[in-house]
Amino acid sequence: MALYMLQAKYTPEAIRNIAESGSNREDVARAVVEQCGGKLIGFYGMLGQDYHIAIIVEYDDLPSYLGTVLTTVLGGAIADFKTIALYSSDDVVKASAVYQANKAAYSPPSS
Repeated sequence: MALYMLQAKYTPEAIRNIAESGSNREDVARAVVEQCGGKLIGFYGMLGQDYHIAIIVEYDDLPSYLGTVLTTVLGGAIADFKTIALYSSDDVVKASAVYQANKAAYSPPSS
């Protein structure tokens, strides 16, 4: 399973609509993520950042995550976004084992 953080910036119109309607966007995000095959881990607002929200999601595969991004971004309420791939400390332990097993196979360029 892969974890991703999607940071998104709403359009001014979307912010106005959220403020006026009082809708819970976490519920909407959860429904879209689950429909696209993922799991919503967290939904957070951010102050003092270039983006308004950070959504942490888990997916079995990258195409399902990308489908979720397309579904939400092309909906028109998102002005800008970025994806950050996340990893756990267990991933670092596993990466270290790969490194230990393969480090002799690489030699840096020399003069």
